Order: sequence, then C-alpha cells, then structure tokens
Amino acid sequence: MKLTKYEQSGFMLETDSGFRLAFDIGNKTPLDKLEGVTADAMIVSHIHGDHFSLDQIKKISPKQLYLNKECIEMLGEEVLPGEINQVRVGGNIEIGGISVIFFNVDHGPNISVPLLENFGFVIKADGESIYFAGDMFYESGIDVADLEVDYALLPVGTFYTFGPEEAFDFAKKFKTIGKIISMHYEKIPETKDQFLKLALGVFQVE
Repeated sequence: MKLTKYEQSGFMLETDSGFRLAFDIGNKTPLDKLEGVTADAMIVSHIHGDHFSLDQIKKISPKQLYLNKECIEMLGEEVLPGEINQVRVGGNIEIGGISVIFFNVDHGPNISVPLLENFGFVIKADGESIYFAGDMFYESGIDVADLEVDYALLPVGTFYTFGPEEAFDFAKKFKTIGKIISMHYEKIPETKDQFLKLALGVFQVE
C-alpha cells in the first residue's frame, strides 16, 4: 500500500494491486498538481471546499464517487464523472480490496453553518489500516482506546480543527499508532512544527 499526501487533508491510497482511492483532495490542491492523476474511487468527508471541490473531482475523474447527502444535494444539476454513491454515518463500503467505515466527528463551534454529517473514517487495505480524523475539533467519533492502526491522519491547524496539543493528546488515546501524518495546517503552517515538537520521541510522525 502506498499513501500520498496532497494539500490540506487530501490523500491518494494505492493498493498493491494498483487500485487507487482518493479522499478529500479539495480546492487547496492546485489543478496543475493533479495533471495525469486519476483514481478508481474517491470519498469525501464533508461539504467544505477544502475537502469537496468539483474542479478537483473532475480533474481526478474517479469511476466511483462516495458522498454524503449534503454534498449530493449541493451538486444540483452538475454532472460529475463516474457513479455517485451516497454514504452515511455508520455505513461502510468495500471496493477494490479496500474497506471503509464512516463515523461522525465534531467540527466544533467556529464553522458558519452546522453540518449534518462530517465524516472521519477507518480504511483497511493490504493488511494495513488508516484512521482519518477529518476536520475534528472536539474528540468524537469512534472509541480509539482499543484501536491499532498503521497510520493516523490528524488535523493540527487550530480554530476549525484540533490544534497541536489536542491532536497529541488524542493520539495518546489509541492503543497503537504506527505513524502519524499531520494535516490541515496550511493556514497556520507553524502548527505542524508545534505538533512535531510534541510528538517526536513519542510517535513516528511527519
């Protein structure tokens, strides 16, 4: 399994068999950076443009697109490549040898409009597991005390998500984490360095 990070909270997972799953590659990733980048499937955590962007979805052109109800309703008459599938909190999908379970996370008090669903998810592929916290501001979603993951993707940017200290405290609640990849720090880049200072020596981080 190969995991590639894009801007903000975007990632591309490629399995050993070559199946490619994109998630949350939004408007913070320049379109020219996606030249030649395609995906077999794409999932989106929530409706905000840094996670859900029609231009980036069209560029990646996934054959299967997994969205919540709010994202689907926002599309209106817009035509996107591939088949659109609705996913819900508590739901799961199996595609291309990858399994994904969806849970709701709390985006906090600073967003302008409350969200009906704001996904985090756990992805399993090639015998490895990824925990994606999405835009988590308050500790929420599934209980991680007994969770063993190879990768934990945690936001550290503050205001709309965990800050460095909150992300570090949350990470310590997992049973085991192989590696932490910090995300959602572009607006305040120094929060990544603050998180690394806290986590180095305790976790493998980047």
